[in-house]
Amino acid sequence: MNPTGDVRDLTERMVAIVRSEDVDQLAALVSQIVDPRGPRSDLFTPVLAQLVRCLADTLRRRAATDPADDAERVSDDPAVFTAELVDTLDDEVAIDELDPALRAVLRAVLAELNGDTESARFLLAFVDADREPLARLDALWHALLWTSMLDDDSSWSATTP
Repeated sequence: MNPTGDVRDLTERMVAIVRSEDVDQLAALVSQIVDPRGPRSDLFTPVLAQLVRCLADTLRRRAATDPADDAERVSDDPAVFTAELVDTLDDEVAIDELDPALRAVLRAVLAELNGDTESARFLLAFVDADREPLARLDALWHALLWTSMLDDDSSWSATTP
């Protein structure tokens, strides 16, 4: 049994299910890993970490191919990624207004984007330590949704370690 392959396969499967909008199948899989007492709860953090890496890779790729990004860059310094949060009405939202688990996932994506894998792992540990299944579900759901929406390459895991 290959734990890394299991995580990659499960993550790919979950992203595909989100894209196909099969709510019943997604609910069955998610419930197994989100519940701290679930049969596959040991895969919660590895799956979340795989999604964070995929998101960071996708955003990096998009930033590298964005012509507006090159026009604005005035030095050879590497890019620093930040996030601007807005609600459905385009009003700014402070990051501290987000639920802690969702805030940790967003910060983990930013840490990974900025090359700080250790901080990303540390932040995901906060999510894993949250014993509230709804907080864990919210964090996983957002990471799945962001990945399915942002990554238009259905073979993303083949390039993501």
